[in-house]
Amino acid sequence: MEAIAENRELTQAELEHETCERRRGRNIVVAIDHGPDSRAAFEWTLTHFVRMADTLYLVHVIPSLSPRKSTEEEVLSQVAESLMDKLAKEAYEVCMVKTVPRILEGIDVGKAICTEAERIQPAAVVMGSRGLGFVKSFIQGSVSDYCARHCPCAVIIMPHRGVEAEDD
Repeated sequence: MEAIAENRELTQAELEHETCERRRGRNIVVAIDHGPDSRAAFEWTLTHFVRMADTLYLVHVIPSLSPRKSTEEEVLSQVAESLMDKLAKEAYEVCMVKTVPRILEGIDVGKAICTEAERIQPAAVVMGSRGLGFVKSFIQGSVSDYCARHCPCAVIIMPHRGVEAEDD
């Protein structure tokens, strides 16, 4: 094998490919809820992952058990809309990226996120983890675990910040 020189200059074709990729941008999905872990995932995405040409899809799922909207679900929708507006403004101020808020309804949050990821075809889905232990996540179910197994793209799971979870 031939060693690659570190100071090698890129060819014109390589430079054009690189700038074209950066101009076109990527789609990135960030799963948002009202918890601190999804907020940490959002901030990590802005700081470490997103580029100026990317489109950030902010996906929030409101669990609904019936086809008719209850008063509680309407209030949750309004709160989610205000949260999405706030995060979209922050994303533009910090990184100048385009954001597309998506508020979905569904019984299964993980399935709704994966379905949206199939529709958008993102480069990655970024989400937080509540830091449940093995036993609790097995009993209650883990949205991040479901998405890691079923999403059609890479899933980046931000670990829980705080006291380590116990396994009961």
